[in-house]
Amino acid sequence: MPKVGAVAHQAAGITTNDLAGWIPRKGTSADMDLGPELDTLVARARDADRNNGVARSGINTIIDNVVGSGLRLSARPNYLALGRTKDWAVAWAQQAESMFHAWWWSTACHAGDTQNGDQLLEQSMRAVLMNGDALALPLWIPERGDGYATKLQTVEADRLCNPDGRADAERLRSGIEFDQYGMPVAYNIRSKAPGDSFAMSSLPVWVRVPRKTPFGRLRVIHYFDQERSGQSRGKPILTAVMSHFKQADRYVQAELMAAVVNGMVAATIETPLDQESIVELFSKDAEAYTKARAEHAVRLEGGAMLPLFPGDKMNAFLPQRPAAQFGAFLENVFRIVAVGLDMPYELLLKDFSKTT
Repeated sequence: MPKVGAVAHQAAGITTNDLAGWIPRKGTSADMDLGPELDTLVARARDADRNNGVARSGINTIIDNVVGSGLRLSARPNYLALGRTKDWAVAWAQQAESMFHAWWWSTACHAGDTQNGDQLLEQSMRAVLMNGDALALPLWIPERGDGYATKLQTVEADRLCNPDGRADAERLRSGIEFDQYGMPVAYNIRSKAPGDSFAMSSLPVWVRVPRKTPFGRLRVIHYFDQERSGQSRGKPILTAVMSHFKQADRYVQAELMAAVVNGMVAATIETPLDQESIVELFSKDAEAYTKARAEHAVRLEGGAMLPLFPGDKMNAFLPQRPAAQFGAFLENVFRIVAVGLDMPYELLLKDFSKTT
């Protein structure tokens, strides 16, 4: 007979000292777990990207490695399945690649006519890493006159939300409408971003955009990493290491502040006299001592010879800042962060000093 409290999996034990207090919430569906907390995660991820140099470095490194020098089309039509020859496939690929690159590497691909395709790709990649989602609308604008009618318009994921602040339901979650099989059928996009100063002048309007046209062309491109079945939205890549970033940032700021304060103190002045002796020295007049001390104020300057007040002696101030283990401790913290971001520590910190 197994004893009471025994478990087959040690990780499921609740009686041992090391695991007794570890009873996390199991949660329910993917959307119920993520939805109520997504706004907080996104806000904190954006703050880390704006104000934490290491977080910014990690995100930029991922974008640089993914986007690189830019997106290039490598057309390889299956000419056998199409009943064509190899010579036809080579000629078609060369023409298709040339047309695509002329569109992609110019602002003709952008609905706003200010960014080329690689810039849009970097922007979308950053949105996925910081917000968890990237949203784009392929538009048909033939009147632009640049030879291309297909344009891409990126949309901040914040604008994808339920109309009029309605609560999530079985077929409507986080602004996305689903059919009975869980396939997205339409996206509800807010006309103005939440919190935008321009939104204060009028009430927001939601535009319902079908996912596809009647003939099958995509009208909404929504990209995110679906980690769980039924998950409707993505989450920032910093989610698992957010607390490490914040605590490390606080530690660095505390050490920096302490070092600055310590650097401003050159020495301390100590008097060997006790309080009774001081009062006795000034004919038992404590106020006279205080006044004399105030009038004896001197300024610390480089190479200066400072006259001390009677009875005082000067001690050198040798602060131990930063802490002796400051660098080693931070290195270990950022190694954990690097693992959470799925990248080598050297790339996160741009530190190759210990790499052969």
